[in-house]
Amino acid sequence: MTRQLMVGIDKVCRSAYSYASAIRTPSVGIMISKDDCIQKYNEYKKQHEVIPKKKDFFKFAGIHERQLVGLYGRDAYTKLQEECGDEANKLNLEKTPTEKIMRQYGDLALELEELPNSSDWIERHFKPSISGLERRPHFIKWSEFPSKFTEWIQNNQVKGYEKVLGYINESSAKSKVKAEKRDREFEKLISNIRSWSPGRRRNSEGEYKIELRRHLESLGYTVNEEFGESNFDLLINKRHAVEIKKDPQLSEYDRLFGQLARHLQHQLRVIALILDAPSEDKFSNFTSLVDTYLCKDEKIVEVIKK
Repeated sequence: MTRQLMVGIDKVCRSAYSYASAIRTPSVGIMISKDDCIQKYNEYKKQHEVIPKKKDFFKFAGIHERQLVGLYGRDAYTKLQEECGDEANKLNLEKTPTEKIMRQYGDLALELEELPNSSDWIERHFKPSISGLERRPHFIKWSEFPSKFTEWIQNNQVKGYEKVLGYINESSAKSKVKAEKRDREFEKLISNIRSWSPGRRRNSEGEYKIELRRHLESLGYTVNEEFGESNFDLLINKRHAVEIKKDPQLSEYDRLFGQLARHLQHQLRVIALILDAPSEDKFSNFTSLVDTYLCKDEKIVEVIKK
């Protein structure tokens, strides 16, 4: 046997020995088994009341990932989790992980001692933006944040946000009361405006107003234009005011907010119709401010975007 061949055999033996050593528990020098890993996994869950992440498990169990690979092969930790009856913690490829988004929301609610609105989120420069939340892969509309947060808490058995869940329950109860206040005629009007589609993109609010008026009159509504002490854009059946804004910027939103506040002094139910909104963030912030400051007692503002 040549010296070169003997050296090669020696290297192979050393590699085999190194790999075999990798599946021994460093601290006690004994072979680990699948049962040992399952026991450690379940101990972690019992102590921390949460499914362990990969790095947390290895630190807790005092073993190296290579040791687990020696027992399970490829996707070792995934197989261990499945064997323990849990769904695997796959690598999250989202730009902003769901957990971070939800914790931002929950921590902000705890700080404010109430549910945050979109302006609070924007002020703190949280990521994703309001419009980014609605896109892939999150698909979270701001109005749906409370329910999404509750679902995340329940599915992941997250602790520490019990107060936030209380805020959500209170908000839900208020929303039900608000819904009960709406009469059938107002609900029907909202539905008819939501189902209305302009014939084409118009150059001015006035053109949209004329088209909407004709649509509502064709449905049997009595419509007055630029009417009343508050000078409503449209007054429907002498009960419900409609204010129209096209392509609003921040200053127009500010003006619209003031107009709605003035309208509510004369009518309890008002519709704000936003057409060709250029910024989703500004629109979401506006609706949040309306819900927070204008929709009180028996007063209702329905914001519709087209």
